[in-house]
Amino acid sequence: MANDLNKVLLIGRMTRDPEFKSINGSSVVNFSLANNRIYVSNGEKKEETHYFDCVAWGRLADILKQYAGKGKQVAIEGRLQQQTWETPEGKKASKIRVYVESAQLLGGQGGGSGGGDRGGDYAPQDSGMGGGYDDSYAGDDDIPF
Repeated sequence: MANDLNKVLLIGRMTRDPEFKSINGSSVVNFSLANNRIYVSNGEKKEETHYFDCVAWGRLADILKQYAGKGKQVAIEGRLQQQTWETPEGKKASKIRVYVESAQLLGGQGGGSGGGDRGGDYAPQDSGMGGGYDDSYAGDDDIPF
């Protein structure tokens, strides 16, 4: 039986500065990412925007807090996770968020409170949430060509 896959890769702009908090000594940031899609319909150029709620933990959260901000373009890689709860009226509600495992700050406006355009590739961080897979890279020593 094959394993399931839950992987998301998005490039977009932050719609607000990351909201930082500390939970049991672990850093966490929440932010929203706007992703634009441009397409042609009936010969007319159109654009649609989708918004994704995102959360990052640990060192990655600290980096995003310092260097990312509203309007900053960022590439994120992570997984989707659904949260469910019951409203005060007794109805079931749910929300799907992107749990960010790695991020790369890209060019463009914004820059957060750290200032400047400091692009960079940030390695996946252990969120303490249990990724459920080993994404370590074995290298290409075993490839016969």
